[in-house]
Amino acid sequence: MKEKIVPSLAEPVGNLWKNLQSKYTKDDNFLVASPLSSTPLSIYEWIINNAEKFENWDKVRFVLMDEMLEGERPPFTYVPVNDLASYEGFAGKHLLKPLQEKTGIRIPIIKPNAGQIEDFDKEIDLLILAIGVKGNYANVMPGTAEKIGWHITHLIPEFRQAHTQQGSQSFEGANFREYGMSLGPQQVLSAKNVVVIINGEKKKDLAKELLSYDSFDPEFPLSIIYHPQIQDRVKIYLTEDAAGA
Repeated sequence: MKEKIVPSLAEPVGNLWKNLQSKYTKDDNFLVASPLSSTPLSIYEWIINNAEKFENWDKVRFVLMDEMLEGERPPFTYVPVNDLASYEGFAGKHLLKPLQEKTGIRIPIIKPNAGQIEDFDKEIDLLILAIGVKGNYANVMPGTAEKIGWHITHLIPEFRQAHTQQGSQSFEGANFREYGMSLGPQQVLSAKNVVVIINGEKKKDLAKELLSYDSFDPEFPLSIIYHPQIQDRVKIYLTEDAAGA
């Protein structure tokens, strides 16, 4: 595994998505999961602007790898799609609805049943991950063991504050709940292709810490990419400011 330093995430990651979509849709559907935050917005814009160069949008399925949950104990339910904190709503606004307008094709969202999350079983063809404030990815919080798959997690305050603080490009003004649904380390280990995207000078220290690992430490969740089971299927893209270049 080797990191790539790029001026922008948009074109290299967008082209990788395009090539993998062409490859996998020759025989089957293409299951992709991607962050719902400010980090991939330039990638989504590039994909939308170049949608006509992609093949077989009708075979693409967007896997919702994390979401906010209502409630303080089971049974949990998902927040409404029109809630400011909804990841599904974010996906629709910034990627899926603009793609439908461009292509005329509605891309289905696949997600676990909120009451039976542990039974959800989808192998992801392209899993894109961004790094969070405590080394988290998706809603995978520090201390999540390797054996964990799809699960309900208690979101740490630092994570909730980072997403909703004033000036956030993602969920400013949203009411982030205390619990969320998420994939887990097992879904990373089973994914066919994993891409880590890191951008912005604010992520420079987190990028440096991630790159210092050579094995999985549950206290820094994204270090799962150094697990021997997956590391040969991982690509890391950092913008120049995140890499300190």
